[in-house]
Amino acid sequence: MSLKRKQIYLDVESDRRIRKIARATGLSEAEHIRRAIASYVSALPESKETEHPLIQMIGICDNKAGPKDAAIHHDKYLYGKKR
Repeated sequence: MSLKRKQIYLDVESDRRIRKIARATGLSEAEHIRRAIASYVSALPESKETEHPLIQMIGICDNKAGPKDAAIHHDKYLYGKKR
């Protein structure tokens, strides 16, 4: 398995609990965090990964027929409303 380094911030209670779980199981804190993320991600429907309007906008301006005013009226394209 190829791993990529990430830095995260935990609240004090989560940090205490993950450290305690790691000691009790003999697995590293990082392994428990990886497993928790894998469980969380696998429980989400795949459509949720691309549902956010920002993700849907990727590449919209690359299309010649796409909007020319996206920088100014981004809320309209993201949320369907004017600001």
